[in-house]
Amino acid sequence: MKSQTNSITASLLFFCLFFLSTLKAQKSEKIDYPELGISFHVPEGWVGTTVASGFAITSLKTEGVLLIITHDVQHIQEMEIEAKNGFQIGKNTLLKPINSMEKISDNTIAGLYEGVIDAKSSKALIVGMVNPYGYGLTILCTASSSAYSENLQNAGLWVTASVNFYEPQTQTTAMTSHENPSEWGELLKNCRLIYMESYNTSGGGYGKKIKIDLCGQGYFNHSAYNSMGIDTGGASAKYGGNNKGTGHWKTYVNAQRQDVLQLNFYNGEVYEYIVTTDEDDKTFLNGDRYFRVYEGDYGPDCY
Repeated sequence: MKSQTNSITASLLFFCLFFLSTLKAQKSEKIDYPELGISFHVPEGWVGTTVASGFAITSLKTEGVLLIITHDVQHIQEMEIEAKNGFQIGKNTLLKPINSMEKISDNTIAGLYEGVIDAKSSKALIVGMVNPYGYGLTILCTASSSAYSENLQNAGLWVTASVNFYEPQTQTTAMTSHENPSEWGELLKNCRLIYMESYNTSGGGYGKKIKIDLCGQGYFNHSAYNSMGIDTGGASAKYGGNNKGTGHWKTYVNAQRQDVLQLNFYNGEVYEYIVTTDEDDKTFLNGDRYFRVYEGDYGPDCY
């Protein structure tokens, strides 16, 4: 098994050199998140789409998907320990390492995994990257066990080689009126945030809807649905018989002077979103567009 992992290391080193030497010739799309200080490229012939969990890259010619997800692990040693335990999303998705994770560089590890995604036999290359400026990245390259291919794996390694971490930029002009965290707290009070997405891959379609009700009493309700049937786990459940909602919420300004919405679930999970707006006052959480609704049939469920 070790030789298989070493081939990943060698391949990644090759793609790092290949990416630098061919970037100008490639018609790749650069994806940049200045508020996070993260950028990467979508390979030529592949299509990138923003999804609720992060960013998805697919191809009509290659079965499978590349999922790019942020994480808050700050130390490579901590990531190595977590990687040994596998990768789990709810009850229907669990991937276990085929071999030991390989340390590619001071901030990157990679390894092959197998298990189930949406209760279907799957195989994946998982790359973990630590960002010295803040949120790091997990790059999940996965397909069904029978469809997993070298093309999919190489695309994931190419994307890994293209990643650039840098100092996050300060708030845009559109955010100056919301720099006071108490103002965002008031703006989001008794508000329902709704996110909707859909995209198609060679293996079929995918859709997801997220609802977050931020109630004036300080608690929130959270629900998520996706057409793949992936269990959202504790995020959509209600915990504590005497507690209202799914947890408590608050807003604050982080060290980068970014407004943050924090959801503290009763089960111990914590979700954080960087809140921004554009010139049309549209609301974005971690770069994803959310609709704000305050009343009516689609308003928040606050009791």
